[in-house]
Amino acid sequence: MAKEKFYTEEELVEKMQNGEYGWLDYVNHHSKEWKEDYKNYCESRGKAINHDSAAEFVEFKQAQLETAMEDGDA
Repeated sequence: MAKEKFYTEEELVEKMQNGEYGWLDYVNHHSKEWKEDYKNYCESRGKAINHDSAAEFVEFKQAQLETAMEDGDA
């Protein structure tokens, strides 16, 4: 079984900027937690796993982080 490969934020941004990765790749190579959260995000909202829903998920995670920072939880 192939080992899943995850990258740092910096590496992922670089891969996005050079066109190697899209949003779906970004999510799937961010972390095991994000990969599972994304699957649950799509299932709970009836969304297909694709580039568009992955982009929405990244926005969702960013909003969560901003809220946590405002609340002093991050």
